[in-house]
Amino acid sequence: MKNTVSAPVALIAIALAAAAAVLYFSRIAPAGATKEKVFVLPYAPPVDQNELSTLRKALAPLGVTVVFPPLQQDRFQGARLATVARNTPAYTAGLQSGDLVIRFGDQEIKTPTALAAMSANARPEDSYTVVYRRDGEEHETTVTGITVPEFMGVRR
Repeated sequence: MKNTVSAPVALIAIALAAAAAVLYFSRIAPAGATKEKVFVLPYAPPVDQNELSTLRKALAPLGVTVVFPPLQQDRFQGARLATVARNTPAYTAGLQSGDLVIRFGDQEIKTPTALAAMSANARPEDSYTVVYRRDGEEHETTVTGITVPEFMGVRR
């Protein structure tokens, strides 16, 4: 009696070997990839939706959203901007997504909620110096005209 394998069994074995190879090689980072470019939430528990909603509303006058919860490397280092809306005080000042805000006015910013508090309490007639990090370098800009957007239906 010969030891032969039927065609369907051979095809299944080849498919399983191919699947195993794909799984193995997908875990290897591509050339040039660095951990800094991977955005993985650093911890649990899940974000409280009320807290997130409050944070978004407080940052609306500035025209930004932030990475929340903060990335591990940003914890207690500042507030990482996720987006900067066009034609807003932040956009006009030259802030960009990815910037890490570390000072707003005379206050050091350690967390996204600290930036939200400063934004929510800013007055439209005042100018604020903002210090931020971009590509490892510190920069400074001035933000003016921080007001609650009309779509929010709130007036100061």
